[in-house]
Amino acid sequence: MKKSGYVVWLTATPEAIFDRVKDSTERPLLNGNMRVDFIRDLMESRREKYEAAADICIDTTEKDIVEICEELLQKLSSLQNTK
Repeated sequence: MKKSGYVVWLTATPEAIFDRVKDSTERPLLNGNMRVDFIRDLMESRREKYEAAADICIDTTEKDIVEICEELLQKLSSLQNTK
């Protein structure tokens, strides 16, 4: 992925993720495991690999789409300025 561009990791607290997906049936790993503690453990088990892969990390907790996009543009601009 890094050969094609930047890798962006959008994350949030386990509680925020639960709130966003609690009514979804389109999350196979969460079907039957729709609990904050399961989400927290799943996130923790993946954290190291996600951090290693990501050029940019944005915590989306309590942010709307505009705020997330503005932060992403700012971070992308910063990356471009360091090249």
